[in-house]
Amino acid sequence: MLTKRVTGLLLAMLLVLSVLFACTPAESGAESSQPAPAESSAEESEEPKVPDENAKLVWDELYADEANGIVSPSDVYGVDYYFDGEKIEDYARDPAEGDAKLLLTGESATRAVNFAYGYLFTFPYTGVMLDNSLSAYRTKYISENSVLTVSYEDKNPYGDNENGWNIYLTEWLNIHISSLDFLAANELSRSRPLPDSESLLEGYTVLEYDIYMRNPGDVEYPYYNIAILRRTGEYDHFVLMVMKSKTKNDEQFDKIVASFAETEQVGEAKNPETAFEFELPENWSDETRSYYELFSAAQNVSWGAFTKTIVSKQDSSYAVRRGEIITNLDRLQGENGWDYNFDILPTYSALGWYGTESYFPLDMAEEFAGGNGFNGKPVLQFTYQFTESNNGNLGGYNPSFDILRGRYDDQFRRLAQDIKSYGKPVLFRLNNEMNTDWTSYSGICALLDPDIFRMTWSRLYGIFEEEGVDNCIWIFNPIAVSCPYSNWGEALNYMPDPSQMQALGLTYYEMGNGTSLMSFESMYKTLYEINMPYFDNYPWIISEFAAGCGGEKLYDYGISAYRDTVLGRNQAQQAQWIADMFEAFSHYGEEGYEYLSHIKGAIWFSCNDYADIDGKTYIINYLDLAPELTQSLAAFREGVNATGAKTVPKE
Repeated sequence: MLTKRVTGLLLAMLLVLSVLFACTPAESGAESSQPAPAESSAEESEEPKVPDENAKLVWDELYADEANGIVSPSDVYGVDYYFDGEKIEDYARDPAEGDAKLLLTGESATRAVNFAYGYLFTFPYTGVMLDNSLSAYRTKYISENSVLTVSYEDKNPYGDNENGWNIYLTEWLNIHISSLDFLAANELSRSRPLPDSESLLEGYTVLEYDIYMRNPGDVEYPYYNIAILRRTGEYDHFVLMVMKSKTKNDEQFDKIVASFAETEQVGEAKNPETAFEFELPENWSDETRSYYELFSAAQNVSWGAFTKTIVSKQDSSYAVRRGEIITNLDRLQGENGWDYNFDILPTYSALGWYGTESYFPLDMAEEFAGGNGFNGKPVLQFTYQFTESNNGNLGGYNPSFDILRGRYDDQFRRLAQDIKSYGKPVLFRLNNEMNTDWTSYSGICALLDPDIFRMTWSRLYGIFEEEGVDNCIWIFNPIAVSCPYSNWGEALNYMPDPSQMQALGLTYYEMGNGTSLMSFESMYKTLYEINMPYFDNYPWIISEFAAGCGGEKLYDYGISAYRDTVLGRNQAQQAQWIADMFEAFSHYGEEGYEYLSHIKGAIWFSCNDYADIDGKTYIINYLDLAPELTQSLAAFREGVNATGAKTVPKE
């Protein structure tokens, strides 16, 4: 006993001396950003880790990963079992009963198992947490340095064959991340050359892209590692991994990919179907709050229509086009049109046009809108898009990256100040149709990461708050069918923080080019079923929609070319579509029409889609309610006057 006491005293004295005479960073000239180690004593030693007994309850030989030191239950020091999004302690729960996931933490690695999608892999580190909030689409694995998003993809419409896969891959996956021109245009670089796709994981073809943001500013995760994992020779499914990190993480990502394996799919991947909680902004003006309450409680629909001359690029364009705006509004609202004054006036703007900045159309808004729901004027719906090319340069510059870098902050502050100066309520629709491949701010144009959309939304929202904007009602507006067809690109992955949106926007088009038209009821019942579990606490607005009556050119997939058709050939069907829509709205609030219950506004997109073919421009989708469409205009005139909100009385 005495010997042990003396030994202990000697060790303590040596420890004190070592602290007193140790060389500090300042004395040695070395730089260190690491915190000083915590003081300890000889009597304080780290307790040995004890294997988690629960590992025996969940263990399967498939989970073994010798390369990362997890071979048996005795190598597992922590078990996290998730079921239907929640962490549970019932380790005997059968994964086949729902959506189950495991995290098995070893000495220096973490084995992740996704039962529903049948895959597993290992992190070469510990401290991993799960985000299961959208588990049917993707799972997020969060650690101190990185966020890894994993999705199982099996929605390729081009066929289970090599040709079909190559079309899907080059159109909807690597079209931009593999392009050096796209990377250069956005100050992105590869952190290393593209690896051999056949050597990363035995039995798999793996396409990997390692990218980082130059000049990242305050971007938290500027390093990206993206992998597309597909069994060699199989084309019906693949797994997408997108890891973003604070520091370069290529080697760790390689280890994750090398540890990947597939197994039998058990159970069903699910999203927790819990409605998002609505938060009424505390800073709203009384006028905005009153309009929102009126709009949300309405038992009929506020109507508006967009015409191509109601635009907002620069202040000067308003003066030039004022006459066109008046002409088009008179045409559509007049007695030969709807015979109805709009409740909502829609307009569009963007960051700019190839380097020329755009601004809020303050003069136009004050003259043609200025409504608050009570003063007999239309309320402004302002659509703002993060593009400088009208979404026409998708393989080039994407403003989203510079927004994250803070380079648009000054322009955003001017926008905020102008909207605040306008004063009246604004239905502010930011970056509509983001869940597509035809918008600059889509995930396909942003490293396959919808979180970039969410981060840019949050940055603008924060600037508006800083500038005291108290009159914006923010609308989150995906399109009805996500494109690319995928899990990673589904609309909910773009959903901003619930505290940063106050309405759900709907968009579902019937282009009217077929021999029959899909009905308004079938289209918007589908959207109701998709959105109701999540957005029950929000008012909905069809921020943009239409049914066409037949363009003059129709793409024929059989010959892979356009063929001639008769312009306006489906006017009778379009008119019937409109009449059926208003018939449905006449039953607003009745049993069997619940799918309409959240819809408080609707905006007809009265503009055509065009395509240049063989040196000439043709109408592809005939959506404009032109004067010659007398049947369709009559259907609108009758319907809107019978069921519309009429917040703006006729003069």
